[in-house]
Amino acid sequence: MLPSNVEKILRLVEKPGRYTGGELNSVIKDKKTVDIRYAFCFPDTYEIGMSHLGMKILYSLANARNDTWCERVFAPWKDMEEQMKCKGILLYGLESGDSIKDFDIIGFTLQYEMCYTNVLNMLDLSGLPVRSENRKALTPLVIAGGPCVCNAAPLAPFIDIFLPGEGEEVTNELIDLLKEHKKKCSTKEEFLIAAAQVKGIYVPSLYDVSYNEDFTIKKIVPLKGAPERVEKRIVSDLDNCFYPENFVVPFLEVVHDRVTAEIFRGCIRGCRFCQAGFIYRPIREKSAKIINKQCKALCDSTGYDEISLCSLSTSDYTQLKPLLGDMLEWTDSEKINISLPSLRIDNFPRGLMEKLTGVRRSGLTFAPEAGTQRLRDAINKNITEQEVLSTARKAFSGGWISVKLYFMLGLPTETMEDVEGIADLAQKVVDEFYKNPDKPKGKTVSVSVSVSSFVPKPFTPFQCEPQDSTELLLKKQKHLRD
Repeated sequence: MLPSNVEKILRLVEKPGRYTGGELNSVIKDKKTVDIRYAFCFPDTYEIGMSHLGMKILYSLANARNDTWCERVFAPWKDMEEQMKCKGILLYGLESGDSIKDFDIIGFTLQYEMCYTNVLNMLDLSGLPVRSENRKALTPLVIAGGPCVCNAAPLAPFIDIFLPGEGEEVTNELIDLLKEHKKKCSTKEEFLIAAAQVKGIYVPSLYDVSYNEDFTIKKIVPLKGAPERVEKRIVSDLDNCFYPENFVVPFLEVVHDRVTAEIFRGCIRGCRFCQAGFIYRPIREKSAKIINKQCKALCDSTGYDEISLCSLSTSDYTQLKPLLGDMLEWTDSEKINISLPSLRIDNFPRGLMEKLTGVRRSGLTFAPEAGTQRLRDAINKNITEQEVLSTARKAFSGGWISVKLYFMLGLPTETMEDVEGIADLAQKVVDEFYKNPDKPKGKTVSVSVSVSSFVPKPFTPFQCEPQDSTELLLKKQKHLRD
C-alpha cells in the first residue's frame, strides 16, 4: 500500500509503474509477524534492476523465510527524485511503501562502478547518514555484494558489511546472526565483531588501512579479532542450491523481459579483461534435468514466452544438446522461444543450430571483443576472423537474420586501426549474409554492433592497466562512427 503522498506525485512523473509495486508474484507479508525487514536495493532504474537474475534469486531466498520480509528498492529517475525531495518523501520499499530507514537490513548489489554514486544518493534519499561511522544504531545495517565487492575500498567508508563471493548461503547466516543480536539488544560494534567471524563477510571498520603517497595500499591491520584474510563464499552444488519458482512480473517493459535460467557458473576461457571469468571460478554446472524443471515452473508461474539460458559462455555448457532436446518437448507446443545470449564463435555447431529451429528465432549474440586479430590475441580472445565469418555463414544458412556483436573500446595496446577493424568486421558479417546462397529468401539482415568502454577490473591480468581518458574514448567513438 503506497502512502497517499506518493500516489499524488505519480501522475507528475514518467513511467509511474516504476514506483507502484503490486506486480504479479511480488511478496506481501504482515510486518508485525516478521523479525527482519530487508530492503534489497538495486542502485539503478527499475527496468535495469528488474532484469537482474541475482536480485530475483536473493529476493525469493529471503522471502522463503517466515521470519523475513524482503522488499525491492530501485534508484528513482530524476523526475521522481525531484518530487520526492520536494514533498519530503523518503525512499521506500515497493511492497509496503514504508521508508527503508526503518528496515533492519539495507542491501545493495554492486554490479558496475558507475552505480557507486547512486548508492550514496539512495542512502541520502532514505534519510540516513551516508557514512557508516555516523550510523550508530545496530539497524539499519547497510550491506553490499556483487562483483564490485572484489575491490571494496572505494565504498568502504559507507558500507557496514561487504559480502564477497556468492550470496545464497551467507545471506541466511547473516540474517540468523542479526536476528540473534537484535534479541540480545547488542550494540552495532558487538554485532560487527561477531559477523566478521562468519566466512564470506568483510567488515571494513575492523581493519586499519594505511596508504602510500600514490594512494596504493601500504598496510592492512585487522582489529578486534577480525580475520587477516576474508575468504569469499562459493556455492559448490548448483543442483541443490536455492532457485526461485517464480519471478516478479513487471508492469512495464524491462531490459530483459523473460525467464532467465542459470545453467552454469564460471568460464573455461581466460580472457585477460574479464573479471567474471576469474572471480566465478571454479566452473560448476547445473544438470539439464534441473534446468528443464526450473524453466517449466517459471514459465507456468509468470506467463513468459521466452527463456534465456544464462551463463558466461552458453555454448560451453557440456549438456546443452540434451537440455535443448528436453526443453523443446514442451516449449514447441507452448510457443515458447529459447534464447542463447552468450555464444562462443569457435564452438557453435550446426547440430546446435538445428535444435533451435523451433517456435521462432531470436537473435544470436557473439562477442569478438576486438576488431583485429592482433588485439584479440593480446586480450587472449582466441578466435579468428575466419571463425567469426564461418559462424555467421552457418547462422544465416540456418535461417537467422539477426546477429548481435559485442566489442570493446580502450583495450590495452589498442590503436585507431583496431577501432576501424570493428566496423570492417561488422561489414564483413553483413556481406556474408548477402553472398550466402542459403540465406532466407526475401529477408534482410540485421547486424547490431555494441561497443562498450574497457574498465580495468580487479583480479584480472589487466587490473593495473590504465583506462583511456574520456577525451580519448570520445575520439575513438567518433572515429568508429565516421
